[in-house]
Amino acid sequence: MKACYNIKFYAGADRLMSLVPSNSRYRRYNIPGYVEADFVFDDGILHAASAPHFLFDGRSGPPCIDWYVPNLGTLEERALWWMHDLLGYGQSLDFWHTNRALRLGLRDQAGYSGVKAWAVERAVSLSKSWYGTPKPTEWCYNNLGMFETKWSNGNG
Repeated sequence: MKACYNIKFYAGADRLMSLVPSNSRYRRYNIPGYVEADFVFDDGILHAASAPHFLFDGRSGPPCIDWYVPNLGTLEERALWWMHDLLGYGQSLDFWHTNRALRLGLRDQAGYSGVKAWAVERAVSLSKSWYGTPKPTEWCYNNLGMFETKWSNGNG
């Protein structure tokens, strides 16, 4: 995985863009409808979809870093953080590739510099506590069964 060539929406780009930024420390966004997109990488395609009312947290981390990495930002940023959230449930890519996909997408599709995208990858890689199946007491537990991700090797 070395590059992200495209993000292709089938549904819901407008829903991601209608989310309003929040200054709260614990930002949560109920995406009101279906979202579906493909993320095209040099070595494969990630297909991602979420059902109505999937709860999304935008960019994880405190509001004090919004100046460096916007919480929601452009459509590309929102799509990539949404993709990262979906992959965080550990169903299609491992921890390392999940974070690499975010870095490459931010660099290649959202216009981040290589250094800035690398810094984001390092930050999300500091802890694995967010990766995998959430516990019933975690805010994102109710998202289980509300999304799908599928990795296909190659671009065809």
